[in-house]
Amino acid sequence: MSNPTDTRLRDEDEPSAIAAGESPGRDEIAAGEPGTGEPEDDTEAITRTYGKPSRTIPLVLLAAVGGYIMMLTLGTALQLRLSAMNEATATTVYSRITTVSGILMLVAIPLIGALSDRTTSRFGRRRPWILGGYLVSLACMAVIGIMTGHLVIGAAYVVGITAAQAGFNAYAVIPVEGVPNKMRARVMGFMGMMGALAMSAGAAIAGRLVGTPVLMMTVPVLLALATTFPLILLYKDPQRERADVPALDLRGLFAGFLVDPRKHPNFGWVWLSRFLAGVAMTAFLSFFVLYLITNLHFSPAEAGARASLLSLYSAPVSIVLFTGSGWLSDKMGRRKPFVIGSAAVMALALVIGGRAGSFNQFVIAWMVFAVGQAMYLTVDLALCAQVLPNEADTGKDMAVFGLALNLPTILVPAAAPAILGAGNNYTLLWGIAAVLCALGAVVIPLVKGVK
Repeated sequence: MSNPTDTRLRDEDEPSAIAAGESPGRDEIAAGEPGTGEPEDDTEAITRTYGKPSRTIPLVLLAAVGGYIMMLTLGTALQLRLSAMNEATATTVYSRITTVSGILMLVAIPLIGALSDRTTSRFGRRRPWILGGYLVSLACMAVIGIMTGHLVIGAAYVVGITAAQAGFNAYAVIPVEGVPNKMRARVMGFMGMMGALAMSAGAAIAGRLVGTPVLMMTVPVLLALATTFPLILLYKDPQRERADVPALDLRGLFAGFLVDPRKHPNFGWVWLSRFLAGVAMTAFLSFFVLYLITNLHFSPAEAGARASLLSLYSAPVSIVLFTGSGWLSDKMGRRKPFVIGSAAVMALALVIGGRAGSFNQFVIAWMVFAVGQAMYLTVDLALCAQVLPNEADTGKDMAVFGLALNLPTILVPAAAPAILGAGNNYTLLWGIAAVLCALGAVVIPLVKGVK
């Protein structure tokens, strides 16, 4: 077991450019040696600073199980909770709550990412935020399970999901910092496999516990804490000296959230593509349970059971593609073809889903979407990691990339009720999302220096 007090980051433990705060831009080094298009081998530097990858990787993958269960289940659990209270108002209330939570995350998540980069605690930079975020979320989800007022439930969810996302984002920096570039897509693929398993497990948990609201809301967070605890104990999370981190300047901090796409065009194009894919994923995954209730006329308990069944159907496909696409991407040294193809597949799935008139037809859309999402989430994060502008701001910049998926959680729920209308027109909602997702595939060839 590593002792947090023994992981202080010293100048000799880190490359001098990083220690001086003058890291080279990743737009310039993403392709490794000039003209080769090959990623650089950073294994030695990562091992020196963050510990052996062979130790880090299993801890990261274990933490992914509970983390993904939490992040992929809480929204579904909220939909079931609101539908059980009042089916007629569930869509509107859910949209309002998730819109407000998205607005809060727009500010809070990048801020917490930057603060994590600047944390000088003897327990490291990531541990405090992971543990603190998950514990706050646990308390808030317990409130949702106990209370019945929409205002209280909404406030608790807004704070709780923001805290959970902050903790999960702090965790998600670890495979970027502590895993060599040449192994990163494979690790992301295995993380995605854990996510596929987590989606099945999470849907089953929500469906089975719908009659016990407190457990339905808190069990996902408890599982995240349980599977992340070994990482918190054993990961070499280096402590920075105060002299090695910039002073906390809130004005400069918020200004730093805006990465200039003219200076870092690769970052800008990947961010835009991720945002458009995020619109598609939010429109589909955040509303499919309500679609089962309002359009296919299942009860909340039946919808929870069907959601569990859907996840069970797609889990084997997702597992194969999460692991296989990551391995193949690393083997070929290519990211862009996988991102382009997977975005196109997700767009196709949305079109199929919008035209589905029965559960069996929706299963086809779900399976096609699972194929695209598995490939996308595997390789997209590896692509993001290769276009980060500054290694000294990894936490903040990854949080900015996180905004590409968080912003749709504001915009889609805000716009969805108007698009759906009184007739719950999912053909229109998912059709618009399909067009935007396809546009996300179109911009990827504009990324230069990365294959």
